[in-house]
Amino acid sequence: MADNEQESTNQKVSKILLTIVLLLLIIVILVGIFFGGKVINKAKLDNEIKEVASKNIESDDFSNIQVASSGEYAIVERAIKEFYRDYANYKKEFVNKLNDEKIKNMLTVGNYKTDGPEFTSSLEYIKSAQEEFNKVSDELLQVLTPENIMARIKNKNLSEYYQKLYKNYFFTGDNLVENLQESYQDVEDSKKLMNNVYNNETKILNFLVENKASWEVLNEKLTFNSEELSNEYNTLKSNLYAE
Repeated sequence: MADNEQESTNQKVSKILLTIVLLLLIIVILVGIFFGGKVINKAKLDNEIKEVASKNIESDDFSNIQVASSGEYAIVERAIKEFYRDYANYKKEFVNKLNDEKIKNMLTVGNYKTDGPEFTSSLEYIKSAQEEFNKVSDELLQVLTPENIMARIKNKNLSEYYQKLYKNYFFTGDNLVENLQESYQDVEDSKKLMNNVYNNETKILNFLVENKASWEVLNEKLTFNSEELSNEYNTLKSNLYAE
């Protein structure tokens, strides 16, 4: 009888130990799946960010946003790719306006012959172009601000780890935006330069309007009937890029 009771006790202990082992095994498997999934997702995210960061912001297409990671990693990935999409769109539009051929040819003999001496179309175009350029410039500058970058994950219910991860891609080590401050400064400098051009082209054309009876195009050259006006025109033109 005692032997049977001992055997029964041993069987119960064995079952308990087996249950504990199975529970521990399940826990190990679940932990492995959890952390393994995090490692895989982090690797996917790193690869996606490296790929998007290697593209040319002015010529490559950023419109097709496909997310490779999952969970909160996917939220981080989408926010970064949406930043790149917006940055690329505004940068391309900004560059197009910097390279406006009509603005480049505004102070040419061809335009003087076509639209002079009143320059109504030219002055209207400069005003419109300047307003559009400044709008795009301001939107591009806004996209590049740290506040805008961080606002993209606000209210996304991300835990602190993922918020820090997102922030680190931009502002720590190998920056996602390789040199964010330099990009911002380049846009500011170009904006200032272009506004000088718009303002000084307007000033020069108004000068020609005010003195329309004192100049003409002869042999494909702008000619004034006085040296004083000619010198004043040349001075204005030499200061085209100055404040």
